[in-house]
Amino acid sequence: MSATTSTIIAERAPRLAVIDVLKGVAIVAMIAYHFAWDLSAYQLVAVDVTNDPGWRIFARSIASAFLALVGINLVLALRTGFRPRPYVRRLAIILAAALLVSLGTWWLDPGTFVFFGILHLIFAASLLALPFIHAPFWAIVAGAAVFLAGPHFLASPFFDSPAWYWLGLSTSPPPTVDYVPIFPWFGVVLLGVAAGRLILANPGVWLWRWPASGWLARGLAFAGRWSLAIYLIHQPILLGGLMLVAPLFGPSEAALRRQVFNEFEASCAAVGYDRTTCEAYAGCILTELDRHDNILADAAKHALIDADRALWLGYIESCRAKVLPAPSLEGAI
Repeated sequence: MSATTSTIIAERAPRLAVIDVLKGVAIVAMIAYHFAWDLSAYQLVAVDVTNDPGWRIFARSIASAFLALVGINLVLALRTGFRPRPYVRRLAIILAAALLVSLGTWWLDPGTFVFFGILHLIFAASLLALPFIHAPFWAIVAGAAVFLAGPHFLASPFFDSPAWYWLGLSTSPPPTVDYVPIFPWFGVVLLGVAAGRLILANPGVWLWRWPASGWLARGLAFAGRWSLAIYLIHQPILLGGLMLVAPLFGPSEAALRRQVFNEFEASCAAVGYDRTTCEAYAGCILTELDRHDNILADAAKHALIDADRALWLGYIESCRAKVLPAPSLEGAI
């Protein structure tokens, strides 16, 4: 997740402190999410952050907040008129940052690199939103509705080609660690444009006068103003720290249990058994393994001795016989 709205705007008119604070809140939330994701990836916590429903909602909420602020800031920035030079310069910064993220993630993992993440979307949205800045209010809201609902009635196998992935209308989403396509996310930007128009139409509200006083508000405002820089550096810092710390602690027991359970459940389901049966099968194996201290940790380190390996295989055979109905999964799991 990232916020780069402060890099889009030419600031002849005064900034609204509350907008910077909101961006700061979003950037702190993004760091918290990424830290949890990193802990999960290193198996230092048992929660599967990538697939857990609560964490997924949290991630989408953060992305929505950033993108709505993109729309709001575009409206506020252009309230004194369009200035091409600052606009193009800021847009070039966003494009360079997006390409940097793509190249960096390609270097780390070409199979899941970021080819159209939130920075790419902000770059595209900064161009696509310009015609809506002074459009009738109803047209902005209607446009937002079309983009938000589009994936539900426009998705088609025609868009399954990688050349169309950026649209977000594919029936099979591509593997990538940050995917924020035009549909539906540009709709969130347009909702921000609509909110910005409402803010401009009510200059007497407290938003225009709040000074963001106090250390917390000032700190959040600072983070909001430097959101792009924070976005680019926070993950290398987090991952670098965990690379040093993770070997000292090793995977958590709960994380290893979750991994083993998921692997045996998946192998059972791949053969054709139903979910309830496969959960019982994986649970049976975990119950047997719990009788021996450190066997999971030793397996994670590839340090099982022959005796423990024989026990492990024996537990698998025993649980197959006790839990799985015929036909046997002999040689399949």
